[in-house]
Amino acid sequence: MIPVSITLENFLPYKQRATVDFSGVHVACLAGENGAGKTALLDAITWSLWGRARDGKRSDDELIHHGQTDMSVEFVFLLGKNQHKVIRKRDASKRGQSVLEFLAQDSASGLWKSISEAGVRATQQKINDILRMDYDTFSNSAFIQQGRADAFTVKSASERKAVLANILGLEQWANYEQKAKEKINQLREEIRILDRELAGIDSELANRPTYERELLNAQSHLLQLQNSLYTAEREMADIEQARLALAATNRQIDDLKQRASQSRRDLTEAESELRAEQLKGDPQQVVAEMAVIQQNLEGMERKEQELQRVQAERTHSLAESAQLKGENSVLMSEADPLKNRIATLEGSAQALCPTCGQPLQAQKRQQLIQELKVELNTRRQRYQDNAGKSKLADERVSQNEMRVAQLQSELKQAKPLQKRLAELQAALTTASAAQEKIPTLQARVKRWQTLVVDDEKKLAELTATARTYQVQATEADRRQQALNQMRLEHRVAIEQVGAAQQKLASLAGLEHSRKLKLSERQQFAEQQGMYAELQKAFGKQGVPAMIIEAAVPELEETANDLLGRMSGGRMAVRFDTQRDTKAGDVRETLDIKISDELGTRNYEMYSGGEGFRVNFAIRIALSKLLARRAGAQLQTIVIDEGFGTQDAQGRERLVDAINSIQNDFACVLVVTHIDELKEAFPTRINVEKTSNGSMIHVN
Repeated sequence: MIPVSITLENFLPYKQRATVDFSGVHVACLAGENGAGKTALLDAITWSLWGRARDGKRSDDELIHHGQTDMSVEFVFLLGKNQHKVIRKRDASKRGQSVLEFLAQDSASGLWKSISEAGVRATQQKINDILRMDYDTFSNSAFIQQGRADAFTVKSASERKAVLANILGLEQWANYEQKAKEKINQLREEIRILDRELAGIDSELANRPTYERELLNAQSHLLQLQNSLYTAEREMADIEQARLALAATNRQIDDLKQRASQSRRDLTEAESELRAEQLKGDPQQVVAEMAVIQQNLEGMERKEQELQRVQAERTHSLAESAQLKGENSVLMSEADPLKNRIATLEGSAQALCPTCGQPLQAQKRQQLIQELKVELNTRRQRYQDNAGKSKLADERVSQNEMRVAQLQSELKQAKPLQKRLAELQAALTTASAAQEKIPTLQARVKRWQTLVVDDEKKLAELTATARTYQVQATEADRRQQALNQMRLEHRVAIEQVGAAQQKLASLAGLEHSRKLKLSERQQFAEQQGMYAELQKAFGKQGVPAMIIEAAVPELEETANDLLGRMSGGRMAVRFDTQRDTKAGDVRETLDIKISDELGTRNYEMYSGGEGFRVNFAIRIALSKLLARRAGAQLQTIVIDEGFGTQDAQGRERLVDAINSIQNDFACVLVVTHIDELKEAFPTRINVEKTSNGSMIHVN
């Protein structure tokens, strides 16, 4: 991965849109005052590629320039012969939104084509897969961060070994180990299933003696039933004729019963027709009924006249009641003024004359009051008389209405009587014809009566014959039932013999199946053993340990070459991949041993400058190892500060060491704020802090 350009806006101290073109840059110094934004530019690279900056100690929203709500970084890099672009954006407004785009440049047209996946997480995984490394691998090898040069050295032995494994691309062996483990589990399940099936087969094969006894018993029982059946069938043939005769007689009885039943139905029908004609042909009954109906109709005429009279009386009474009630209504309206005048005269000492309006004397007022009361009482008496007469009129109306309803109900019977009278007149005309049919019908009834008697006599004779045959056939039925039962038992016995033979025959198939399953189980067991060996080989103690063991000498050689240059040949580093345990075993590890002219000491015993040289040498060795790893194609190394811990001679040797490795990388970026070192590198990228944010200039 070689940087081509980076464009950032509102990222940490960079407010205005700024672009750095790395084209043609081999070894460059990223210079500027402390806090100007040198490290922020490197953070922009890691944030665009992996969404992490400052070792992940800040959230994305904390990376946005103060006072702004969004930021973006666009990073273009070369991987092999292909150029890629990563665009990562963050908008902190509202609920916050992150955008990640991954593009590849078409070599022919120069146009960018999106190769993003669905979603930020999937796109990030694709970037990791193409780069063949994640943020941790990059930051532990090719990115020597400010104050974090010892990121690899201070890790535990197991963590250092994990980093080295990632650099060497050993994660594929973990996948192989997992696949081998899954295959072992699959084979173990297949063997378990086969063992269960074999147990079932063995259980069934153990029943062979039982099945053989069942076959012998079934064959013996079948032979006994065959002898008994032969004897019973011979005896049954002797009484077959009696059964045939009984069957023929029963058929005759059934036929005669059907004919007798039909004769009785015909007799019943003839008797019914005779009774119907006899009813039709009685003129005296018809005439008598007509006389009764005629008398009832004459009574209806009288009731009709009475109805008209009662309705007229009801109308007169209604009118009288209405007149009296109207007159009382007038009397009530006239009485109210009289009551008011009397109340006025009685309640006031200064009453006025109703005619002239002059004051009345007491005597005159009392006289007037008496005259008004007499007039009021006259009206009251008349009102009471009218009310009594009105009540009597209403009672007459009610009585008349009840009588009208009764008469109307009785008059409704007139039409049915008239209809019945017409029917009787028609029936009277057919009485002669009905009298002529009666003799013929009487003769027909007598004939059917004779046939019914004859059929019943013949049926009695056949029934007696059938009882004779039944006595003979009763024994046959019992024997037939016994014979049928015996035949059923015979069929069951044949089936039992066949079932016993089938069980024994199936055992032969089970034996063959058992051999096949045993062979299959043996194959699965062998495969399980093979995959167990592969799982062990793919595990951390297998091939990965061998690869690490083979890579350690190269790592030591590269680190010691640089460390020797920086320390004047005084210091050396050694990696121990194994450690003896107290139990006497050997344990895999990755311990770092540092030695100088005073002997081997712990890392903590060295000064800051010496410790940085050790860390720098190891990190450069790791970076070169990652750069040569197949598929990773990492050709960039970033060194952020570290010169402050060195004296003048140490800084000079550190610069020499950096220059010595420049041919191993396509791009070397060195970050420093020390002025005397800015001129030690051919290209300088200056970062300046202004009121509008940090600015970048390439010299």
